[in-house]
Amino acid sequence: MNTGIEFLLSKVSEVQSADGAFSSTVHWGTKRHQDWNGFTTALVLRALHALPACDALRGIRERALGFLLKCAATDPPGAFSFWPAGAQPRWIPETLPPDADDTAVYAVELARHGCLDQRAMRRIACLALVPFRLREIDQPAPTWLRPGVFFTWLRREDRANVVDCCANANVVAFLAYSRQAHMPGYREACAMIENAIRWAGDSRVRARSLSPFYAHPVELLYAVEHAVQCGAESLRPSLSLLRDRQWAREDGADEAEVVDLDRPICSNAYGGVFWTSRALQMARTLGCRSESVAIREGKENCKMET
Repeated sequence: MNTGIEFLLSKVSEVQSADGAFSSTVHWGTKRHQDWNGFTTALVLRALHALPACDALRGIRERALGFLLKCAATDPPGAFSFWPAGAQPRWIPETLPPDADDTAVYAVELARHGCLDQRAMRRIACLALVPFRLREIDQPAPTWLRPGVFFTWLRREDRANVVDCCANANVVAFLAYSRQAHMPGYREACAMIENAIRWAGDSRVRARSLSPFYAHPVELLYAVEHAVQCGAESLRPSLSLLRDRQWAREDGADEAEVVDLDRPICSNAYGGVFWTSRALQMARTLGCRSESVAIREGKENCKMET
């Protein structure tokens, strides 16, 4: 393994807790809280999944997967929460229900590493995701919204539930990865995401409204890229559109290996609270560097063969 990659991997390992979670920081006005949640942990696993195997990476993955399993919820069956049961921080005023975004993101990583089989993934789709979709649109509403797309919160009542394009992209990724693209909501979510990106155009303000639970619109690009990698061919047009949008870039960074370690990742839907994670951004840097090394090695091999 490349020495630069090994160094960064050791730095990522330093911000992993003994029970497997990766550190993040909550910004709430002037207050800062260290937080250990499953969402950040799963996104770190996603960023590291293409790295070549080694003992250090194996240990990181095993601990992280163990933490994700602790985030399993009982209602609805198959769902996952942001934190393990009983571990929600005291500074959060109300108990948060499980949500579609966490469930889809965790499930892909757990399945990718052998912790979920096909039966478990069908159970997640049928009991935890498909039942919680938008049935009717109450006006006024965004023109890109579509009936049948996935709600964020996995709860019976529709009151104050939110549709988030990034969360829908993650659900699409899960359904594609688990070979369940025939499920209700899949086509609707893909169509909504493409229409939403077209509606946003070049406006960063509009783009920010597409994913209220994400504090930076580049996260929609990451989610759609990942969904396409998972087999969601229907999102390829959306990916092409996103790659042409200035607001979907990493704040003007010209190099693929440059990542802002303090860029916000997720947020609440109403502003004022957001999360950052240097562990996640370092892991993304690792993923970029690993890909760059693989590309360079591939080119060198081609030269040698010719």
